[in-house]
Amino acid sequence: MRVLQAPVNIANQAWCAALGLRALGHEAEVWEYGATTYDYPCDRRIDVSTGTPAYVAALRDALEGGFDVVHLHFARSLVPESGFLPAFWDLPVWRAMGVTVVVTFHGTDVRLRSHHLADDEWSFYRYGDVPCDEELIADRLQIIRRYASHLTVGSVLDLPYVEDAVYVPKVIDTAATVAPPLATDGRRPVVAHAPSRRAFKGTDLILAGLDRLRDEGVDFELDLIEGVGNAEALERMGRADIVVEKVLGGDAGVTSIEAMALGRVAVARIRDQVIERHPDLPVVPADPDTFTTVLRDLLADPERRARLGAAGRAYAEREHGIEAGGRRLEELYRATPRPALGGYPAWPLPREDGVLAATRRELAAAQLNLAAARERIERKNARIDRLREKVEAARAGQQRARRELEDLRARAAEPAPASEPESEPGPRRGRLFRRD
Repeated sequence: MRVLQAPVNIANQAWCAALGLRALGHEAEVWEYGATTYDYPCDRRIDVSTGTPAYVAALRDALEGGFDVVHLHFARSLVPESGFLPAFWDLPVWRAMGVTVVVTFHGTDVRLRSHHLADDEWSFYRYGDVPCDEELIADRLQIIRRYASHLTVGSVLDLPYVEDAVYVPKVIDTAATVAPPLATDGRRPVVAHAPSRRAFKGTDLILAGLDRLRDEGVDFELDLIEGVGNAEALERMGRADIVVEKVLGGDAGVTSIEAMALGRVAVARIRDQVIERHPDLPVVPADPDTFTTVLRDLLADPERRARLGAAGRAYAEREHGIEAGGRRLEELYRATPRPALGGYPAWPLPREDGVLAATRRELAAAQLNLAAARERIERKNARIDRLREKVEAARAGQQRARRELEDLRARAAEPAPASEPESEPGPRRGRLFRRD
């Protein structure tokens, strides 16, 4: 089969899917529009700065590419809303040509904020201004359902939003994700946290919990991994003992899977639905209430960390390796497709109010990020102030000790005071007694 993975390589899932298919002898290509944030690889990066002509040209190349399967990610197609063209208008073209169309949802592209808040006490929507246009999600899903051959989700927690989808576990290249086994020699443990978006992961809650452990005297080093490419992130995670992915949400994300593949202890909030599907998942569960206790116990037990690291590596290879991912996709692509529906869908056209709302959301997100940055600066300044107080207290103690030492030396250097001479005994004088 010739398979096209497009138009975004979200969390490197499109690339790893292509690797799995190639391992089975299929031809797979990954096309991505625009720049990538974390330096994930692709076969073709398409410059779409010219807008509609760039999308039409990419579609023409794809139509001429002889693909048997077009696998689309993150509720997008090769033709987004552009000018007067509605989104997804290429989907019926693919189905008319007999091409299998697969659409994979990765999370916020299909989750509904109202449902998430009602369903999950630790929903990340409570802790940050995470954009969610429920009307737009519903419009897109209506069109995708009409033309897609297969729908998939990357988490069992997203099945309620697309009940007719198939759950396909996430995939990573475990062969390229390796690190030495965890040491048990009692060295200072390293805790890593690599948030893609702080609001999704509960980063502020995690950092607050780690500060509490420091105040208790628990010894560890924190590596906060942000703003770097995937290769550097993996390299730094490989030097850690514990990788905390998140305390919000409820499933093991790509970060936890990568941590397991590296033989590191993965910590994340795991909901019951995930445990029911994956009862042997070796991720250590933690939520905002239990996080401090979970970390304290892990930091105190290097032998347990080593056992969890070894179990995680084996689990990642078995459940999330590219071979397993390739076999799942091969089976999915060959399954009987959903029938395409006729008629004309309600194409979601760009709306002025939608653009305004999106701008407001971006502004709110920027303000939230600014507030978070200021809070981090204030927290660091407070820690600097505490360190400065300790240094000043130490200096004051040194000065007191120096003064006391100088005083002792001065006293030791003083001559001993001369003692008064004892008076010489004179002639004894007494009274004469006359005996009568």
